Amino acid sequence: MPTVLREGGYQFLMFTSDHPPAHVHVRREGKLAKVLLDPIEFERTGGFSFGEQSKIIDIIRTYHGFLLAEWNSRYPSEG
Repeated sequence: MPTVLREGGYQFLMFTSDHPPAHVHVRREGKLAKVLLDPIEFERTGGFSFGEQSKIIDIIRTYHGFLLAEWNSRYPSEG
């Protein structure tokens, strides 16, 4: 599970066996969430508090272009 970004104490991961839709997994202190990239929203909050969820969304918004590019380079669309 490659780490694609570390920011604000959070680790943003894309698993090697991931599949659409585009998303990242976010880990910190034993918690693991899944956040969709388009639209940006939690699929699983993984036990993060509302305040942490807001911070995670802010980080993803800041790095959205980078994260989508990482997704697209790892999992190019078919067709």
